[in-house]
Amino acid sequence: MKQYACEGRNIPLNKNWLDTWCTLPEACDSVLPQLLNYEVRSDDVFVVTFMKCGTTWMQETAWLLMNNLDYERSKREAVLDRSPFLEDHGIVSGARDAMTYSHTLASPRLLKSHMPANLLPIKLWENKQKLIYVARNCKDVIVSSYHFLKKLGLWTGDNIEDYIEDFIHDELNYTNYWNHIVDYWRMRNEPHIFFVTYEEMKRDLAGVIRRLCDFLERPQLTAEEMAKTVEHLSFDKMKNYEKMTQGLKSQLPKSTTDFQFMRRGIVGSFKD
Repeated sequence: MKQYACEGRNIPLNKNWLDTWCTLPEACDSVLPQLLNYEVRSDDVFVVTFMKCGTTWMQETAWLLMNNLDYERSKREAVLDRSPFLEDHGIVSGARDAMTYSHTLASPRLLKSHMPANLLPIKLWENKQKLIYVARNCKDVIVSSYHFLKKLGLWTGDNIEDYIEDFIHDELNYTNYWNHIVDYWRMRNEPHIFFVTYEEMKRDLAGVIRRLCDFLERPQLTAEEMAKTVEHLSFDKMKNYEKMTQGLKSQLPKSTTDFQFMRRGIVGSFKD
């Protein structure tokens, strides 16, 4: 239902990619040129997903591997401070300019985006930067993003049925969902692309970590390190790390109560 959709408009995508559209807020007009021309460093790593596909989970996983398993620092610093959400200020009103902030970070940087492939920095593709993409079952994405955006006040419809209509008709930020995934899926065999699913991470996180170590050119973990890392990355642990979502919570409407950034973290939640 268009009248319930978050305010956005369609931005045409490059003809070299899928001939489709991406719905984004009007504020992204000024952010897109900044993102496309973003200054990429040779050792930057990007984590890209459609929203609510396990982004924070993968950010934390990759960040730990890139930072010598510094569990204490990860608990002490907000994930958005360690791994900034590049286009945040074009999506959420009042968010900081994460691209400008990211220039203050030491290398190697881990950078987050929800953008489709051709709206990412041009230099990312020219330099073949390492990029991690996480996909998730569409039905679970709908349920998770509905609760998330509703609580944030970024979607103001009445019920999930209306939300599904908006999702199907590409009236939500970053939609079309399928085109978003397909462009990255088509590149899954490129050496600089790591394509994984949320479901695989739930099923065999240790196996994903082993593959990720190879991709990031990091040493494989010992049995003890693996056990500690898997425990650190468990849903119950991450949900209770106070600093994990500190940056996001500061963007919440003042009237928001009992907001849970990580709600359930299961596969098949749509069945409920």
